[in-house]
Amino acid sequence: MKKIIGLLGLAFIMILCSCDDNSENKKIDSKQTTTANTASTSISNETISIYDINNAKIGAIERYGVLVLTDDSIIYNKIPTGSVDSITAMDYYRYIFKTKENIKLGTVKNWSYEAKYNTTVIGNSLYMFVTTGDISDIENRTLHLYKVDLISNTMSVIFSEKGGFPYNTMTAVGNKLLMVRVIATGGSELEEYNTETNERKILKKFDFDDKANIGEAIRQITSDENTISLLRLKIESGGKSRLYLDVYDHDMSFLRSVDVSTIPSNSTDTPESELRQGVSNFVVAKDYIYYANFSITRFLGKIENDSLRSIMGVNPEFEMSSESVKSKFSGLFYQSFSKENDLYLLNYTDGTLRKTTFNVDDERYYIINISRNTNDNLLITMRYKNPDTGEGLVPRLYYVNLSDLEFS
Repeated sequence: MKKIIGLLGLAFIMILCSCDDNSENKKIDSKQTTTANTASTSISNETISIYDINNAKIGAIERYGVLVLTDDSIIYNKIPTGSVDSITAMDYYRYIFKTKENIKLGTVKNWSYEAKYNTTVIGNSLYMFVTTGDISDIENRTLHLYKVDLISNTMSVIFSEKGGFPYNTMTAVGNKLLMVRVIATGGSELEEYNTETNERKILKKFDFDDKANIGEAIRQITSDENTISLLRLKIESGGKSRLYLDVYDHDMSFLRSVDVSTIPSNSTDTPESELRQGVSNFVVAKDYIYYANFSITRFLGKIENDSLRSIMGVNPEFEMSSESVKSKFSGLFYQSFSKENDLYLLNYTDGTLRKTTFNVDDERYYIINISRNTNDNLLITMRYKNPDTGEGLVPRLYYVNLSDLEFS
């Protein structure tokens, strides 16, 4: 079996080994790496109820993996038969909040992985990367860009890439999807997909010499209302690693590059190893930056005078809400797996950071994931498991509006 080249192979291994990370996003992603070639004694769906701010039940879904919040619905997947020894197919559904309908969108055969952090909405379409085949084998896996039509409630493949990297990342700029693709020949490419014309073109290419262990690779991409930001890893002669934030306007005209290698590590790994980690969440908005890698490092700060300033000390369980359409106005953060259930709202305009606590009728529940849509509705996933006995409470989803929470 061929390995993913050099540095990128290292990143891939680190990603696959990150299942101890305390994010629901990562835990589900790790769970989803089960393939048709990997036997398991317990692969099953989970029924989860949906509640409002007053703890009243308003719906329920049966799901297997990730949940994606749109402006009026939840996109989710589930195993067709409910429980299997190995996954050979995955059904996709849409739950409509207003009507409480569960609409089947389609089925992905030979399914192995979907990364929630890649999901992007443009207009009335949702785009996601789905991998089929053996995720660990470049010769026997295929990466697909799927489109979910939110009008017709159907899903279709835009393109497929044999041997494609399962952790490619993307962002939206207008009607265009910008995708960072790891390529088997070395390095990475920034590709543009025009969702109106279906045209694809390569905007930039970054080369990496596997034998010399020298070169550049793009770790993540993000965008705001004015800019596009690439997180670029550079390894120089002798193995010295640096991490840069390259900023462009929406026409891909270069604006500046900032060395962000000083992001403080929460890990006991060497600084070099931490810089080379895959990056699960990366947001830049009006010079505010949130960074989360597939290890345990998290950072919330601001770029000032081409350097980084931390605006809040954070731990490995500090997460940012998932957004299929990035907010122009604020960033919502939360403390996962914590009995305090603290939430933080960062105003991108004036820099104010306010805090609140999300309490429910049973104080044992803790937050493990939050998604946010353009209407400021939140989908909050909560669980509880006794650390000594392993016994837990039935998981819950809370569907609330940001205005229902009192930040101070």
